[in-house]
Amino acid sequence: MDIFSHKKILKLYLNGEITSSESKLSTGNSVQKLKSTLLEVKQTNKDKYKGILLKINSPGGTAATSEELARLILSLREDVPVVVSIGDNACSGAYMIAAASNYIFANTMSWTGSVGVIMTLPNYQELAKKLGVSIKTIKSGKMKDLGNPFREMTPEEEIYLETLVKKAHEEFVNFIKLTRPNAINLDELADGRVLDARTALENNLIDRLGTEDDALTFLITEILHGNEKDFSVTDTAPKPSFLKKILDMAAPITIKLELPNNFPRL
Repeated sequence: MDIFSHKKILKLYLNGEITSSESKLSTGNSVQKLKSTLLEVKQTNKDKYKGILLKINSPGGTAATSEELARLILSLREDVPVVVSIGDNACSGAYMIAAASNYIFANTMSWTGSVGVIMTLPNYQELAKKLGVSIKTIKSGKMKDLGNPFREMTPEEEIYLETLVKKAHEEFVNFIKLTRPNAINLDELADGRVLDARTALENNLIDRLGTEDDALTFLITEILHGNEKDFSVTDTAPKPSFLKKILDMAAPITIKLELPNNFPRL
């Protein structure tokens, strides 16, 4: 069969922390790139691609961005089936995204789960005192400087933030119950703990142990009921920029991008 008549599988990637911001050193793996590609498939390319293989290596990230990607995949999967292959990890928000797919593969040594929400708020009050720094805050309402790191949090504020986190966690758990209706022991396991792949499989949080190649074969033969020789894969593997290559050559220099601590994170 001529290669141009092959049915096409689109291979996508989700690597690193999930955040809505773009890095100038992006290698093409950004969340925004993934989102735009999925939207393009949903809106214009349903006939071009017969299925999607999504490779995930991510510890999670910001809550709203994770949910946005997950719901996009959920809305797409009936028309274009999505199979996820978990690499090293797909935890928290990344697991939410994986759960939105039609089927999840994981390597035996992959980590996943971590169904939980966290908000970390630093306090610099004592440091400011030692440095002789004083902060004056003018605000329109008692909650307007919620999380101010230069003063103690009030009990009322703490209760309010705990309520926000609990509500986000409830939404997270409900989403997993919707997308993984056969999951068991979810109330016990959804306490933020990371799961090894075998435990995740035993509790139906993933579907099968296997490699990326196994996931691709399953997508073609079991979901699309085709023959591998009749399909070609459009691989969107990112190409490092020239600057990224130079930085990599300059080891042991490392660049770490961290999310703001006061963002709710999955």
